[in-house]
Amino acid sequence: MSSTDETKLRRFFQRELTPAAEALRKRSVELIPLGPDPERESWWEPAPDGEPEFIEVGPEEFARQLEERWTAQGLPELAALAAPLMALADQLEIHQEQSEEISPFVYVMY
Repeated sequence: MSSTDETKLRRFFQRELTPAAEALRKRSVELIPLGPDPERESWWEPAPDGEPEFIEVGPEEFARQLEERWTAQGLPELAALAAPLMALADQLEIHQEQSEEISPFVYVMY
């Protein structure tokens, strides 16, 4: 990772993620349980009625889907991060040139 990429990540963390986390903390939102819930047998929850358990989302729709999901979950602080997060991902995307040559680190099966 380049120092420019690291700077972008730090800036995103400080300007976007930290304020969102502070707002969530003020509302006492717990995104991930910190321990087991003795009242529950399992943490697994089925998909909402009529929705598939897994879907394929293309990069062009990911920000919108993420924003809709977080909004539906009552997390406007995170919903506001969807577009900036995808913009950051676009900036940090690693583009590799495709080659006909197989990497020496790949085991080829015949």
